[in-house]
Amino acid sequence: MNEKAPSGWQRARRPEQKEERRNAILKAAGRLLDEAGLEGAGLNAIAREVGITKPNIYRYFESREAILIELLVIEVRDWRKAIEHSLPSLPQNDFEAFAEALATSLDQRARFCLLLGALASVLEHNVGVETVTSFKGKLLAEIALVTSIVSRVVDRLPEEEVGSLMASILMAASGMWPHCHPSPVVKEVLAREEFAPMRFDFHTMVRDLTRDVLRGRMADP
Repeated sequence: MNEKAPSGWQRARRPEQKEERRNAILKAAGRLLDEAGLEGAGLNAIAREVGITKPNIYRYFESREAILIELLVIEVRDWRKAIEHSLPSLPQNDFEAFAEALATSLDQRARFCLLLGALASVLEHNVGVETVTSFKGKLLAEIALVTSIVSRVVDRLPEEEVGSLMASILMAASGMWPHCHPSPVVKEVLAREEFAPMRFDFHTMVRDLTRDVLRGRMADP
């Protein structure tokens, strides 16, 4: 693996040293998450990947879940920046084009979808009030920016409806992710012809859901 921190870290005392340590831990956790999923990104594995002892992790994060929450903040911010770049060029109120662009943006972000899907059931456990409060504040700010971007593209809907729409789509998409990306054993079984109806394509499902929800909202009296 690349970019491991040097072993034998001394305790960080200056703010820039602490930030360097935190970033190294976050990068290590991200690599493990990408390679082995949530189960492979435990504190012992993260500590080994960074090159420090497990107790030293607690100098910078209160738990594994706190590390993963911070990773999710980074992922949400990166996703917001990506759609901030891509969505404004879409035709106004073109639901097909918007649904395609949104599905593409999520399909390219496995880490984001994986973490978001585990938020309520895993990430928001074993963390304190201060951590959750900070996370929720950052998440709310990013979603507000996303809502503003989408509202300029889909301006036939009130902004408050756009916010609700995006929350629903993100929760649905993150729930779809593990079903569309099964384990190797399940993938092998689903390759059999009799199980073809149980094979799902993430991009197609998110695109169709987004398009249909938008059309439904516009059809409501």
